[in-house]
Formats: sequence, structure tokens, C-alpha cells
Amino acid sequence: MARESNAVRQWYRQVFEKSGAASIIIEPDMTIAMANVEFEKLSGFAREEIEHRMKWSRFIAPEDLDKMVSYHYGRRRRESLVPEEYDCRVVDRSGQVRDIWIKVAMLPDGKHSIASFMDITDLKTAQRELQRSQASLNGVIEAAGGLIYAVSRSYRIVFLNRSMKEKIGHNATGEMCYAIFHGRNRPCANCPVHAASGGHPVRREIQSELDDRWYYAVTRQEVDPDKRVFTVETLMIDITERKQAEEALAAQADHFRQENRSLRTGMKERFRFGAIIGKSPEMQAIYENIVHAAASTANVIIYGESGTGKELVAQEIHNVGSRAEGPFVVVNCGAIPENLLESEFFGHKKGAFTGADRDRAGHLQQAHGGTLFLDEIGEISPAMQVKLLRVIDGKGFSPVGGGEVRKPDIRIIAATNRDSEFLVRQGRMREDFFFRMHVIPVYMPPLRDRREDLPLLVDHFLNLYAGSENGPKLTGAMLDAVYAHHWPGNVRELQNVIHRYVTVNRFELPGAPDPQRPAEEMFQVIQDQPASLKDALLDVEKKLIVSALKKYRWRRSDTAAALGINRRTLFKKIQQHGIK
Repeated sequence: MARESNAVRQWYRQVFEKSGAASIIIEPDMTIAMANVEFEKLSGFAREEIEHRMKWSRFIAPEDLDKMVSYHYGRRRRESLVPEEYDCRVVDRSGQVRDIWIKVAMLPDGKHSIASFMDITDLKTAQRELQRSQASLNGVIEAAGGLIYAVSRSYRIVFLNRSMKEKIGHNATGEMCYAIFHGRNRPCANCPVHAASGGHPVRREIQSELDDRWYYAVTRQEVDPDKRVFTVETLMIDITERKQAEEALAAQADHFRQENRSLRTGMKERFRFGAIIGKSPEMQAIYENIVHAAASTANVIIYGESGTGKELVAQEIHNVGSRAEGPFVVVNCGAIPENLLESEFFGHKKGAFTGADRDRAGHLQQAHGGTLFLDEIGEISPAMQVKLLRVIDGKGFSPVGGGEVRKPDIRIIAATNRDSEFLVRQGRMREDFFFRMHVIPVYMPPLRDRREDLPLLVDHFLNLYAGSENGPKLTGAMLDAVYAHHWPGNVRELQNVIHRYVTVNRFELPGAPDPQRPAEEMFQVIQDQPASLKDALLDVEKKLIVSALKKYRWRRSDTAAALGINRRTLFKKIQQHGIK
């Protein structure tokens, strides 16, 4: 080319500059003999730097170099398989890689070739982005875990995801949907291809004719600008297990309803529920609460004064519920020192602290598969409440000195004789802990509010401690005293009174006259004392107060309640009588 006349060169130059595309003439050794202005822009080099100085191979990206060199020499050998048009990547002066489309032709001399370039970098970038998006979309579709298909307006299947192909057994793309999905020879009457949906997805539960399984199906119509449906896309999620679970729950709920009706019918005539005794309306309400709580898995908290039978109610909720075969672990929270709470609840590993000579399972692990009864839950510190909250929330716990996380399967029933809401206001109980425990509250009535149950309870305890129904009975005076008593210690106090009576034949109620002692004997005691009536009354009062204080271990609130006076009056009388 270098030997061509200036006229020929000038003619090629004019053609180059008018072509509008980046173009070069390439010599047999790949040297660039001529380059136009557009190629200068594409390459970033000036014409003077390129022509007769640089080879075409200088601009080819490394990954395409072998292919382009083989094309160059193959074309000169007139190999038929060398294409005239193809794409490759070139590197400009700044090192930027660009995608180009090349059209190459041999000049009449059979040695030189002319190449024209079109920059398709933006097109290739968009194409690669589209491919990435398509791959990402395909990944999302396949990861969706459902069956996905699309049907055209003419009922032909235009798309099936892999799961749907596997379900059908082959790639049914192009076949009629009604034949593949329903085994029919004509479209279904309610086919969503032509059913109006108002542009909104249609959600339904269907039982597939392919496998008789239940699916949750979401169908959406794709419409053209004229609002005509051109495809219908459907996603189906297998909900067979959920359906079976719903049916099982419905059957169980029906069973519970029937049992509940039976219990409600029988409760009016029954005087006890398991180990709990009482026929009063208050106790009938407790029995219903037990049934409702037992049918649930939610946490239960039982409120009531000391001795009302909170633990018995918790035990019956456990016995009637689905965890009856599991353990029932009782924890008296108020009896555990603060420094031992974690070890008692979470257990410890051998060597975790001084005296830990072996691994020990805590209360939470002991109750696995059953019920954990937390008595006096109001005594647990807020710091410990946080750790128990983690267990309640399913995050588990680690034994003291251990790293493994254990997640016991337990149901918690708590009990307290305190006002939990008051403890929350005082900051002694966390509000979130209160709400997690106060799901199903049960309020135990004090014995003084259900006095009609007293005869049943008295007979029960007499038979229990006497070992038969032929044991000792209470006299009329004793029963009158029982009815008149305030029972600050509730059922537990009554139980102790009857136990003492059966065991030592001594009937004694704090703050009440002894019905076993005749009136003459009582007067004789007074007559033996050389004192005035006032002094005798003061002496009897002192003895009653001392007796009550001893019985209730100097707990002034209980003593005052037993004597029927307030705490301030009791305190004054203790000072007045010099009681220490």
C-alpha cells in the first residue's frame, strides 16, 4: 500500500473520511496502513501515531487476539470459513475495553484488507445486564419453591419452571393447558384466561388434578394496551401439609368442644376437679378456667392468697392438657437465694464453681416436654426475668459454666400472691416479663369467699388423715367456729387445723374460743385469777394475741387478719401488753 500512487491513496482517504464509520486498511503483516478520523476517536491515538507505526493486533483485547489473528491470515489464504462480520473487543489508548462489530473485506490486490468498525459497547452492556437480570429472575423463579407456569390467550403453555416440568413429567411448553392440567379436550368454563379479574391477582386454594394435592394459587393476567389478556401467569404453593394440619386441628377443636360441653354439663353436679374440691360458683368458674387453659399452649399465671390452692390448679392444668405425660416441675422462686438462681434454673457443668462436683440439670431442662410451675414468681429479680424471657422467646439458655445453647420444650405456669401490676409500677417486675406471663390469668378465690365449700373440705381432710370415713367428726360448735373464722391462711390453714385435730385430738383456731372447752372451764380460768373484770379481759386478750403471733410466726399482717383487727391496732396492743 505504501507503494501505491498518491492519487490512489488520496482516493482511499476520501472514501475513508466519507464512510462515517471508524475504518482502517490493514497490510499483510497486520500493520495499519491507513486510519480515518473516526478510528482516531475510537482508539484515542492520532493518525500520525497509527499509520505505518502500529499493528492492528495492538488494539485487540487479549481474549480475542488468537481468533482475530487466525481470521487475518485465513482471509489471505482464502479460507471459506473465515467470517466477514463478527464482534470482538478492542482496547483504546486509556486501556478501556470496548465492544465493536467488524466488517472486513479484501482489497483487489488480494493482500490488503479494509475493516470498518461499529461501537456496540452500550448494546453489549445492555445485553449482558439483560442476561444477568434474566439469570437472576430465573434463579428467583426456581428458588420460589412453587410451581409456576404461564398460558397464552390461545390456551397454549408458554412457560413452565423446572418444578412444574418435573410435576408434569415432561416439558409441555406449546401444548394446551386444559389437556395437560385437567385432561380435557376443550377449555375449562372458569378458565382465568378470559375471566375478568379487574387487573388484580386472584388468590384461591385448589386441589390439583395432577396429584390430588392442595395448592395455594395466585393468578395474574398480563394485558396489552387495549386491555386484552395475552398471558396468564400462575404461582402454586403446596399447602397439603397445612390443610392436613388444619383438618387435624379442626377435629381436635371439635373434640375439645365436645369435652368442654361434657365438662360444663357435669360440673354443676360435680364437687371436685381432680384434686381440687369445691362446688361453689367461684370454684365452678375455676374449673372452667382450667379446661380453657389446658386446651391452650399459652403461659398461665395464677393469682391468689397463700394457701388457696394455686399449685393444685397448676397441676390440674398440666394433667388435663397435652403435656400430661411429661414432667411437672415445681419451683418455689422465693426459696432460692439470688446467687443460686441461674444454677437452679439453668443447671451447671462440673467445675463451674466451688462445689460443682458434677453436671446438674436445672429446672428448665428437668421440665423439658412438660410444665414448669413457678410459684412466688414475683420474687424473681428483674435481672433473672431478662434471662427467663430469652427462654420464653425460644432463644434458649446455657448451663452455668457451659457454652452449648439448650432450647427446652416447656410450658410455664406461674403463681403469685402479689399484685403483679403493682410490682411493675414499682420496677420490681419488668413490663415485658409481665405481659409474657399474663396471657391466661386465673384468679383463685379466698376460702372466706366460698364458705359453702367448707363442709366438703372438712369431710375430705377428716377422711384423708383418719384413713377412712369412720374417723372423728367435728361437733356442731366446731363447725360453727369453722364457719365464723376468717381463714387468712385459706385452705392450707383449714387443712392444718383438721390434721392437728385428727392427730392430737385438739381443735384450735387462732383468735377464736376453743369449742372443745366447756364454758364453765373458761369461767374457772378467770375465777382462778385474783383480778378485776378489766384485768381478766386484758389477760385473755394478751393470751389470744400471743397465741396468734406464734401460730403465724410473728407475721403481723396474718395475725391481725386472724384476730379481725388492723395492723396498727395490733401493734398498739403488742406495745400495751409488753409482748416480745
